[in-house]
Amino acid sequence: MSTNAARQIRAFADEILQQTSFSLESPISHKGLSLVPIIPMTESAINEEFINAAEAFEIESLVITEAGDAVNTIIAQNTGQKTILIEESEVLVAPNSQDRIVVSSILLQPGEEKRIPVKCVHAPHGLNRGAGFHSTGAGSLELRRTVRKMKYQSIMTDVEHYQPETAVSQEEVWSEVERYCKTLGMKDPTKYTDALAKVQEKATAVAKEIRNSLPENTCGVIVIDSKGKPVAFEMYRRPQAFNKRAGYLESLTVELYDVEKKPLEGETAWSSALQLLLKMKEIDDDNVASKVDSESAMIGLDELRGEAVLATGSKSILYCSLSL
Repeated sequence: MSTNAARQIRAFADEILQQTSFSLESPISHKGLSLVPIIPMTESAINEEFINAAEAFEIESLVITEAGDAVNTIIAQNTGQKTILIEESEVLVAPNSQDRIVVSSILLQPGEEKRIPVKCVHAPHGLNRGAGFHSTGAGSLELRRTVRKMKYQSIMTDVEHYQPETAVSQEEVWSEVERYCKTLGMKDPTKYTDALAKVQEKATAVAKEIRNSLPENTCGVIVIDSKGKPVAFEMYRRPQAFNKRAGYLESLTVELYDVEKKPLEGETAWSSALQLLLKMKEIDDDNVASKVDSESAMIGLDELRGEAVLATGSKSILYCSLSL
């Protein structure tokens, strides 16, 4: 459905397979999973022209505020000098307003202000117009899966009229929030951000251990389960962006790890990661969809769903994320 975007995804996978720009490193095993790190091979492979949301919030070049007139969109402004990537599943919290989750990655150019697509992740109440949001990091993997399934079905059905904020059902988001909170033993099923904080507190030490085990310049990982099945792929064209993203490794730790299962041998896990990239290299045009002039493309690859963010005016992909 999107020949140009599919071509870019195939080229992106080939950059890793050919080891011209990126390389697959030896797997790191932990509690039933194997994480295969991806590192840049050359300085030219790294795009220093963008930063992600975590970096932007840290240097105060990203301002996100409540518009007050819509639940499905909030206002983001780039006050810095570099393009900002705001990732899908970033959870945003504002005082006395409704907590949101970003439902589609966007690029925000220097000086640009635009509305970003979101969904509410806690009990509805009044919107506090002008309230400033801060980030709590990546949302849960299950909610990401729910959002991606709905977006993929919508864009594949009618790409011309696809809008991520309307493609994603608020009722299904709330249903997943309630399930997630109850799983963690939360008495209030509407306190999603409290549930995430509980997860991150529980998983911080393990996530730090894993991060310290990865090569210093890791810019992404392919996650393989104990049966040799790829369950997640997360990669930026900058190691710093990968290192700064909070919540992702913590979610892996809580939602996917199984201490009862033995991780694959290193060579077998590496081979499974390689097979995923080979499938990406051969992805069919019909399994990639992107609206005209959009910077993001939805991807369907076997059971994995996700999106890639395309650099403005370039053939390179800045960020790619897939999961079950």
